Amino acid sequence: MRWKMETVAATVLLMGLLGCAPALLANAGVIPDPALAAQVEKRLRDANFDSVGVTVNAGIADLTGTVDRLSKVERAVEIARKTKGLAGVKNDITVASEQTDEQIAQAITHEIRMYPFYDIFDWVQGEVNSGVVTLSGQVRLPQRKNDYANLASQVRGVKMVKNELEVLPLSSFDDQIRLRLARAIYGTAAIGTRYGFQAQPAIHIIVKDGNVTLKGVVANQLDKQLIESRARTAGLYFSLDDQLRLATA
Repeated sequence: MRWKMETVAATVLLMGLLGCAPALLANAGVIPDPALAAQVEKRLRDANFDSVGVTVNAGIADLTGTVDRLSKVERAVEIARKTKGLAGVKNDITVASEQTDEQIAQAITHEIRMYPFYDIFDWVQGEVNSGVVTLSGQVRLPQRKNDYANLASQVRGVKMVKNELEVLPLSSFDDQIRLRLARAIYGTAAIGTRYGFQAQPAIHIIVKDGNVTLKGVVANQLDKQLIESRARTAGLYFSLDDQLRLATA
């Protein structure tokens, strides 16, 4: 009988401690999971993420729901991470859109062409497969690599961006080659008047370690030959690879 009474007393004591757990956690500066979930949910609602839900377990927030582009996923995760007291954020948000891969590719192309720092010395291309975008090409500055990926992530229907853009080495020698070639090509009236005054010039000059690659699209074979001829007159580079394509090809 005594053993039973001690067991009952121990059970009552344990239940009392469990009942005090939230208060003990609060006194220790640890925010309970339900309170954390409420804070994250409020932050998301204030940012108009009505389609994103959240649960918190052991201080880890699990975000679920559906959005229409990758940039919104990244933004929702960023908002959640700013909640004080969270130990981490798990992302289970999915991207769903009726956009086809072709429509996504066209939208990304438009965004990159409208980017004010996309010039004739960068080259960005890519492909889209089931909403997954792969960017490739060459850029002069590291921050532009990130900028182009960010532009792609903001397009509706994009689920993931694989950024395989190459950052070209910094070189004053290469910079001099770029300027000489730009003057030689776009300074020619027959070329400059038709290609140089476009909102986005079609002929791109990529230089790496003194080696030159011409990329872009030209109207006809005669223009292609003229551009290559003008590029060869600039001199003082190691090699020239003419990868210009014809508009009809």
